[in-house]
Amino acid sequence: MDESQRVFHYRLDAYWRSLAIYAVALLLYGVGRSIVAGTLQSDGRIEVILDDPIFWLLTAFVVVSAIALGINVVLRRRIIIVDDALILATRFRQRRLERSVIRLVLIRRERSGWRFLRSVRIYPRRRRYPIRIRPSFYEHERELIELLSKFRPTPTEKTRQTKKL
Repeated sequence: MDESQRVFHYRLDAYWRSLAIYAVALLLYGVGRSIVAGTLQSDGRIEVILDDPIFWLLTAFVVVSAIALGINVVLRRRIIIVDDALILATRFRQRRLERSVIRLVLIRRERSGWRFLRSVRIYPRRRRYPIRIRPSFYEHERELIELLSKFRPTPTEKTRQTKKL
């Protein structure tokens, strides 16, 4: 990897945590329900009660969390910042945005529930909608915001762009 190239990987810790919490909740509920229902055998076996809707709901949470984690592990998202370009990459696809193609970069604070998250909107030329990046979803959030802010066009570049249009 070059000195001029910086890679930011997508964070998976929220997916791991949710999977672990749901799995532990399912385990505790299953053991607690078995103890309450009296299905805990004297030889250490536990009979699982399969007609319980809460058991199936917790099982669905565990399965959905495992699928989401699996998809994100397979995708392996990352942002690669090179001197003259920004590369949005997954395992299957790369999208390269040259510095000259970027029309505008907006860094905002958006409300997400009870807290504020930073959001970066990149407006490329010849595209109607912006590319939205949430730096908090990637490793080294502050450094990513700092490097993305360097992609903002300078005032002289802005005047050249308006003359071309």
